[in-house]
Amino acid sequence: MKGTRRPLLWSWTTCLLLIAVVFIGLRAVHDTRPHPQSTAITTSKVVVVGGKGGYQLTDAERTVLNAHAATAEAGAVSVRPRYIGDCAAAGWSTLGAGRRTAVGGLCTPQVEDQHVVEWQRRLAAAAAHNGDARLGTLAELVPGCVAAVGPGAALAAARSDGSLARYQTVQEFIDADLATPCPITLVDPGEESDAIITTLARRSDVSLIVTGVGPPSDSHDSRLQALYLLRSSPAGWLTSASTRRDGVVNLTDLTRVLVDFGRRGAPPVTAPIDGSPLMVRVAPVTADALHGHLAAVTALSAAALRGQIALGIGGAVLMVILVVSLMVRRFDVSRVIVSFGCILPAAMMLTGAVRWQDTSSPGLVLSLLVAGWAVVLTALVLVVARRNDLAVAGVGAAVVVTAFTVDAALGAVMQPGSMLNSRPTNGGRWYGFGNVTFAVYSSAALLLAGYLAHRLRAAGHRISALGAVALVGFGTVLCMGWPSMGADFGGVLALTPGVLWLLLALTDLPVTWRKLAGIGLVGLLAVVVISWLDWRRGPDARSHLGNFVQRVIDGDAADIVIRKAAAAAESLVAPMGVISLIIGIALWILIFRRLLGPLSTDLSTIRPIAVAALMTAVLGTLVNDGGSSVWLTLTAAFTVSVWALWIDRAYRARRRDQAEARSLAGASEARA
Repeated sequence: MKGTRRPLLWSWTTCLLLIAVVFIGLRAVHDTRPHPQSTAITTSKVVVVGGKGGYQLTDAERTVLNAHAATAEAGAVSVRPRYIGDCAAAGWSTLGAGRRTAVGGLCTPQVEDQHVVEWQRRLAAAAAHNGDARLGTLAELVPGCVAAVGPGAALAAARSDGSLARYQTVQEFIDADLATPCPITLVDPGEESDAIITTLARRSDVSLIVTGVGPPSDSHDSRLQALYLLRSSPAGWLTSASTRRDGVVNLTDLTRVLVDFGRRGAPPVTAPIDGSPLMVRVAPVTADALHGHLAAVTALSAAALRGQIALGIGGAVLMVILVVSLMVRRFDVSRVIVSFGCILPAAMMLTGAVRWQDTSSPGLVLSLLVAGWAVVLTALVLVVARRNDLAVAGVGAAVVVTAFTVDAALGAVMQPGSMLNSRPTNGGRWYGFGNVTFAVYSSAALLLAGYLAHRLRAAGHRISALGAVALVGFGTVLCMGWPSMGADFGGVLALTPGVLWLLLALTDLPVTWRKLAGIGLVGLLAVVVISWLDWRRGPDARSHLGNFVQRVIDGDAADIVIRKAAAAAESLVAPMGVISLIIGIALWILIFRRLLGPLSTDLSTIRPIAVAALMTAVLGTLVNDGGSSVWLTLTAAFTVSVWALWIDRAYRARRRDQAEARSLAGASEARA
C-alpha cells in the first residue's frame, strides 16, 4: 500500500506544480498586454453634440470623421439610462448626473426663463425606487458655466435646482454663429445636427464630441450608438475602466471627462459619478472602421440571441434522443449526450476565443462555432474517461473549470464574445464574470473538487483530498473574485461558504451552528478583503468592487444594495421566477431522495458535493441581482452532472454484464 501511495503523491505534486506554472504564465501574458493611453483635450473649450438614434454615421459625419482621422478617437457608447430603452431625455439626464437615471415618462423637456420646467417631478423620478442619481451634478462640479443649446441639453446642463447658466434654442445658437462663451457647451441639435457638426469641426478653438444619447422618439431601441472626439490625442479606439473593452464606453464616462475638463486647475473633489476617465487604444480610425465596429457590437447582442435559439433547438432534439435511448436502455448513446451536456458551458465560453461578431453572418458562424467546440470537447471527454477509467461528469467538470480558469487568468478576454456573457444592450456586466458564468463555474468546481477528493480518499490520501478541495475551491473563488479576473462580488460571497462546507464535511468533524456561522463570516471576509484591495488601486483603476467600498465610505451604498435586493426579489416573484423555483426545488428533491443513494457507492463524496452546490445556489440567488437566473442555471448544471454520473454508472454496469455474458458463453463453448 505504501508503494502505491508514493507514486500517486508524486503525480499529485507534479500536477500542482504544472498548474501553478501554467497559471502564472497566463497571468504574465495578461500583464504584458499594453495598457490604453490617457486621452487629452488640448483646447480651452469643449462642445458636446448629442443626437437621438446615432446607430450609424450620417454622410456628413462620415466626411467629418475621415477628414480628422489623425486626431479622432471613436467608439460605441452605451446610452442606457436606468431603464433599458428609456427615451433620449433619460440619456441627457444621465449625462448630467453621471449616474443612470430615469425621467418617469417626461420625455419632452421644456425650458422657460433659463429654468427646466417640471424640475421637481424630474428629481422625484430620479429618486424613485431608491435611485441614487443626483441631477445637476455636472453643472455643480464645474466652476465655469455650462451652456445648453436645445431642450435635451438643458437636462444635462441644469444645476441641482433646475436653473441654467446659459440657454439658447438651436436657432438662436445658429444665429449667433455657434458662439461658445462657456468652457463647456452641450447641444441638442434636432434636425440641424449635420450642419452644426460640420461647422464646429472646422473650428480650431474647440474640441468637438459627438455622441448618441438615446433612441429616437417612439422607439425603445437599446443598441449602442456612435461616439467620437475631434482634436484630441492620441487617435484610436476609446475605452475606460468602466467597460475594459476596446471601443466601448458608457455615457457616464463622458460625464467624468467633462467634469475633469471643467475642473482643470480647481481643487479635486470626490464626485458622485459612476463614470471613469476615457482612455484610448492607439489605432487608425475611419468612418468605415467605426461603422464596422458598431455592427460588431450590435452582433454581440442580436446574433448571440440567434445562436442561443439554434442551441436551444439542438438541445431539444438531443433531449428527445436521450429520453428514447434511456427507454430502450441504450446507455452508450445516453452517455454521449450527457457528456455533451457536461461540457456545454465550456463550449459556450470558448466561442469568445474567435471574433465571430466581425463576420458577415455572425449568427450562423456563432452557431457553427459552439457546435464545433461541443463536438471536439465531447469527444475529448469520452476518450479521456475511457482510457483512464473516469466518470464523464468528472472529466467534463475538469474541462469546464479549465476553460473558465484560463479565461480568468487572461483577464476574462473570452467573456465579451462568449455565449455566457451579458449582452452589450443590457449595459450591465462589461467585464469579469456575470451571474450565468458564476453559476456554471461554481457547479463544475464543486463537482471537480469532490470527485478528486473521492479518488484521493479511495487511494488512502485523506490529507491530499482536503488539499484538492482547497486548491480547486479557493482557486475558483480567487479567479471569480479578483478584480483583474472575474471581479464577481456576489460570486465570492456565495461560493466561499460552499467550499468551506465541503472541506468541513470531508474532515468528518461534526457540523454545528457555530461552524456554519464561521463559514458565513469567512465568505463575507473574503469579499471585504478583495474589495478593499481593489479600492486601494485608486479611482481610475477600480472595478465595481472597489467602487462599492468608496460608496460605503461616502455613505452612499444603501440605495444600490436595496436596488439589487429588490431586483433579486422581483426575479423570484415574477411568473418565470416562480416557475424556476418550483422546477429547481423539484430537481433538488429528486437528486437527494432518488439519485444520491445509488451514486454514493461509486462516488463517496457525492452527498457533501450536492449540499455544497445547493448552498451555493441558494446564497447566489439571494446575493445576486440575477436572482432566479442563478438558481435555475446552477441547479440545471448540477442536475446534468448528476444524471451523467447515474448514466455512467448504468453504462458501466451494462458493460460488466455483457462481459460476464460473453465470458460465460465462451466457457460453455469450451466445455462443449
